[in-house]
Amino acid sequence: MAPHIASFPLAAPLLSGRVNWELDLEQLLRGAGKAVIILVVAYLARRALHRLSRRITLRARAGDPATAGARAQRAATLAQLLNEVGLIAIVIVAGLLILDIFINIGPLLAGAGVLGLAASLGGQALMKDIVSGFVIVLEDQYAVGERVRIGDVEGTVQQLTLRSTAIRADDGTLHFVPNGTGTSVANLSRRNVGPTPR
Repeated sequence: MAPHIASFPLAAPLLSGRVNWELDLEQLLRGAGKAVIILVVAYLARRALHRLSRRITLRARAGDPATAGARAQRAATLAQLLNEVGLIAIVIVAGLLILDIFINIGPLLAGAGVLGLAASLGGQALMKDIVSGFVIVLEDQYAVGERVRIGDVEGTVQQLTLRSTAIRADDGTLHFVPNGTGTSVANLSRRNVGPTPR
């Protein structure tokens, strides 16, 4: 006699066609809905960040026309850095929140902390460039659109990030100079053309 289907408790639900798929599908749909909400919030945060950077640039152009040019250049540099750092932060936070919906990211964060420690030990030059980029913006050493000489490279600043400075030379060559090179910086756009003070 063939064994009764009830004697196989693991196979019985499969053979009888009564597998409960609704719970998994419901959890998947709920997780997908949460992920969509996170993506929408991330998109709105990106739009708000872009609007804030535009407001900084527009406000810097208002006021005294004699100093509007310098303020606008510094505002453009700050707005560019704000967009880059903000975008990275938004992508990382949104990605971690979406992963946390479907998997437990606790062990992942612990492993990332160990990898981050190893990367920081091996990436000291990168950290030096980033810190130097903060100092350049904080002290307003130069801004996008100004003519500078960094070491042997001279030209117009096309882009300023926390990692490096892009300088367009007179012959059209685009040089990428790491901010932590330690060489001297000369801002040729801020020369004192007036009489020497006594």
